[in-house]
Amino acid sequence: MQALWRRFWHKYVSQEQAVILLLMCISSTLLVVLFGRMLIPLLAAMVLAFLLEGGVEALMRFGMPRSWAMPTVYLLFLGVVSALLVVVLPLLWNQAVALTSNLPLMLLHSQQSLYRLPRLYPHLVSQHDISIWLLALQAQMGGIGQKLIALSPYLLGHLIAFSIYIVMIPTLVFFLLKDRQPIHDWMSARLPRHHPALSQIAQEINRQLYRYIRGKLIEVLLVTVATYIVFVWTGLSYAFLLAMAVGLSVIIPYIGAVVVTIPVVLVAFFEWGGLSDEFWRVLMAHLLIQLIDGNLLVPLLFAEAVALHPIVIIVAIIIFGGWWGLWGVFFAIPLAVVLRVLAQYWPVQVEQDPL
Repeated sequence: MQALWRRFWHKYVSQEQAVILLLMCISSTLLVVLFGRMLIPLLAAMVLAFLLEGGVEALMRFGMPRSWAMPTVYLLFLGVVSALLVVVLPLLWNQAVALTSNLPLMLLHSQQSLYRLPRLYPHLVSQHDISIWLLALQAQMGGIGQKLIALSPYLLGHLIAFSIYIVMIPTLVFFLLKDRQPIHDWMSARLPRHHPALSQIAQEINRQLYRYIRGKLIEVLLVTVATYIVFVWTGLSYAFLLAMAVGLSVIIPYIGAVVVTIPVVLVAFFEWGGLSDEFWRVLMAHLLIQLIDGNLLVPLLFAEAVALHPIVIIVAIIIFGGWWGLWGVFFAIPLAVVLRVLAQYWPVQVEQDPL
């Protein structure tokens, strides 16, 4: 056992860079586990600054000095955030309120469709079954209303936190962009002067994360626009709200697509019933978009990114979601990418086998 431990230590942790990397991983893990929820604004700002730095470097490649490129990209970022707050967020809120207020009317319309089922399929369903289903559905709807009332103080706290984040995160992004070089120099000064393996790992993490996050943003935008066009074409109500939900669901692979299909099917069923051509048209169009996204768009956008097995993705969502809730689900895949690169490029000392 001691010989096995010595070989393991000599192979993986004997090098100075391996020890430093191990200490960095342990300290980062403890920091995330103990203070992860408090560091959410900083993590979000780091992700945004990481993406905006790519825009700054692109402008610098065209000859623009950094003193001009950084403010230009940051002002564009503020413009996008302002448009989201002034235009997109009110539209989402209005459609969510309208959907909630129209639920009783939509439920009544769905009852009429359900009552036609015994006449069309008398051997499969009876009038008594329909009555039991509707009573159960009405009970669930009442329970949802009571839960929303009970959650109102909790939602108010999230609204206050969201208002604070709206101010805090752009401020952090500005200073992370403005003082990028001093921050980099400060961190480099605390590492050994000669650390080629650590530099290689840092560059690979930077490359893989940038490709993944950039690809996800493009995927969210394309799926949202395509879904909105399809829902408007089919005449589905609350098209913008549902399209945003479908677009954001791609951030959570596999699980998000299944979860977001439920409200799409329910809204279409409540509006037209399950036997109408409109219902099946919306359902088929939604499934077609999901198939195109999973089989065409994702391979094109992430062809050069680190491939994660579906089991790894689901386990990462479970673990980080259990730690941080919704924010953990959001950051699960980028963190899994980091762990994947660390496992792939861990410094290993090649040793000769005595046998």
